[in-house]
Amino acid sequence: MTKLPIIKVRDVIFPRLQAPDLDAMEAFLLDFGMLRARRTQDTLYMRGAGAAPFVHVTHLGPAGFRGFAFEAASREDLEKIAASDGFSKIEELDSPGKGWRTVAIDPIGLEVEVVFGIEQAPPSEAIEARKLNMGTRFQRIGEAQRIGRGPSRIKRFGHLQLNVPDPQASFTWYHERFGILISDTIDLAPNTPVAMFNRCDKGGEPADHHTILFTNSASTTNAIPGLNHVSWEVFDFDDVLAGHEYLEAKKRTAEWGVGRHLLGSQVFDYWSDPWGHIHEHWTDGDQLDASTPAGSHGLHDAAASQWGPDVPESYRRTSAKVVAG
Repeated sequence: MTKLPIIKVRDVIFPRLQAPDLDAMEAFLLDFGMLRARRTQDTLYMRGAGAAPFVHVTHLGPAGFRGFAFEAASREDLEKIAASDGFSKIEELDSPGKGWRTVAIDPIGLEVEVVFGIEQAPPSEAIEARKLNMGTRFQRIGEAQRIGRGPSRIKRFGHLQLNVPDPQASFTWYHERFGILISDTIDLAPNTPVAMFNRCDKGGEPADHHTILFTNSASTTNAIPGLNHVSWEVFDFDDVLAGHEYLEAKKRTAEWGVGRHLLGSQVFDYWSDPWGHIHEHWTDGDQLDASTPAGSHGLHDAAASQWGPDVPESYRRTSAKVVAG
């Protein structure tokens, strides 16, 4: 039986990857739709078009995945989690927007940060949904729709998938500290999940269908724990397709897509960076509040699409091993 959570986090806000060439990573992320927020000799911060001052961090070093950050709901919650076992003292962030953090190490060795107080930045462009004429709703009368060629417009960091030895044990660790809730499980047998889709508990406020997804690493092609993918929400369906076309023209490595997931319902498109780390664009995902019960599904639903290409075997891997910061 799991304990009551220490706090309930609001969202994930950035990942920390590692790469041996910051120039090559920046070039890929520019094609992916990000903009440089800050760069030092050994760290690259990239932002999207939304108000977050950065949504992606790359540290110089051997390729891998260091960890990621949750956002606390309040300074009081930050202090509460920092005072619990396994968390560091609160320290100031040396990154765009500043803020404060505490850090713990999760069961597979990832640095999990809880942050609060990062100052938002002016959006780099207007965050307006394109007007659509669909069904019985006609929002665009007397004007043409013109989609410019170029990268996707990235709104925010949305979720990540981790390959772990024991999804249930990882869920318990994260739930007891951060209050995540199960949205859907993929079950090998009753009460034997091989994958768990989990969201933040925001009470009556809707949250993304999944913020963190745990998959059994024994079922992956390379059978090691670590990162499967990191994922960013884009503004709309056109951003997914225009971004796909742009990345294709730049001769980037396509991983899987475009399609629409079954669990979560997102329209998705996955690409690999120069070291094989999987990055996803998505839009139009399900939103659930805390009252929605968990669903249980068979193995055939694990990576099923409502439409689009079947999942390639290459996707079923740990794309970035865990590295120490």
